[in-house]
Amino acid sequence: MVGHSTLLKTVFYVCCSLSAFAAGGCGRPDVPSPAETSTQKNETPPAPVALDYHIRDEFEQRTDWGHWPNLTGPYFNSSSPAEALGAPPLESSRKIWEVVVGTGYSTPVVGQEHIFVFHRQADEEIVDCRSLSNGKVRWQFRFPTAYECPVEYSNGPYSTPALDAECVYALGTEAKFYCLNRSDGELKWIRDLQLDYEPEAWDFPVGSSPLVIDGRVYLNLGGSKGDSCIVALDAESGDTIWTALNDGRSYATPRLVTIHDQKHLIVFTDRYIWSLDPEKGSVRWQVEFGVKKSPARVNAVSPLVVEDMIVVTAGPGGGVLCLQILPDGSQRELWTDRRALDSQFNNIVGVSDAVYGFTSKWNRQAQLRCLSIQSGEILWEYASDLMRGSMIAADGKLYLLGEDGHFGVVAINSSGPNVLLEPGEPVLKSPCYSAPVIAGTTLILRDEEKMQAWNISAQSSSEAE
Repeated sequence: MVGHSTLLKTVFYVCCSLSAFAAGGCGRPDVPSPAETSTQKNETPPAPVALDYHIRDEFEQRTDWGHWPNLTGPYFNSSSPAEALGAPPLESSRKIWEVVVGTGYSTPVVGQEHIFVFHRQADEEIVDCRSLSNGKVRWQFRFPTAYECPVEYSNGPYSTPALDAECVYALGTEAKFYCLNRSDGELKWIRDLQLDYEPEAWDFPVGSSPLVIDGRVYLNLGGSKGDSCIVALDAESGDTIWTALNDGRSYATPRLVTIHDQKHLIVFTDRYIWSLDPEKGSVRWQVEFGVKKSPARVNAVSPLVVEDMIVVTAGPGGGVLCLQILPDGSQRELWTDRRALDSQFNNIVGVSDAVYGFTSKWNRQAQLRCLSIQSGEILWEYASDLMRGSMIAADGKLYLLGEDGHFGVVAINSSGPNVLLEPGEPVLKSPCYSAPVIAGTTLILRDEEKMQAWNISAQSSSEAE
């Protein structure tokens, strides 16, 4: 059954003025006129609205592993339990530290006191363990690499590491898979998955991020040797438990979730969205979806699970699809749309009655959009300098990092784009394909030259509401 955490449903006011809607670039057609708004100034404000982040009880213990233990956070939905956060401009007084890092699009992951970042310098892939408080290196793991991307993108790494209680798991560009001790960075085991399963050659390197859960590691590898598109490994030993599917790979991370008392491993590969039995890798169902493979078109957005619904998006042009899992484990299509949302690499977030995501540049030049989770209807859209961006949901807000280094904040509100912080001058260098991370009241951002930590705590009670 689907579980909910009442402790992590933030209460805040979603009432906003007409000027705030204008700042967001557009509103819904039923936004009241200035005359109508002025007559309501002395009316009692609406009651607070409780936001439902769709937190599942089965994932609650993952916060013990860290603030942000994998690509999409402890709950696999890009939401953080952090509270008392503001929407401040990222000015020098807010910067906690800044450090030099190497290339790659990997997102940092965060334990309780340490931050781990996977990057490349010269001919080495490096996992850094740094202090969350000051950014200083605690340990480094280095491994040689000769990978060169044949197109004008980074030489990697692209994959984001994952944590469990004792280890860090990282997938390199040449399909070397490392398991390191969190305490000291010592190599516990390594698998040469290129040798074992021969992932198909692309214009981009291997880049799907691992899912580490229930003592296993699930990888969307896209192996071409046998049925090895999806590989399940033992987290302790690195031994293969099973392999499955002969479809090509994507950059989408698998999802393991319990719905109607049945566990589903949801994977989004080159041509299909699948449900597998996580114990054996056997197929329950498959639905064709995604973009046609080419250098510019790769399925790269991890599936989002909202209650008993699976939302997937792909772009440019793939669109968005919402499936509902039925009590017998089968699925039915709730809605789909080729134009409403076609995210390329950007994560999507589901809060209360809506899904939030960025469109591709081919769809009205990239906008943040809010869609109804029940129908797929576009509820609002917000055009800004963010263009294609990544996001994290926390304390009633969406913290947004644009591909060219701009930062912005909007309130989570399906009624319209209530912009709390308009994107100003870039804080990072383009391109920024790594998602933002929040650990307590610290915001972590990175590009391919530096990683930054910012204090985003609320400075007044009005900011915290």
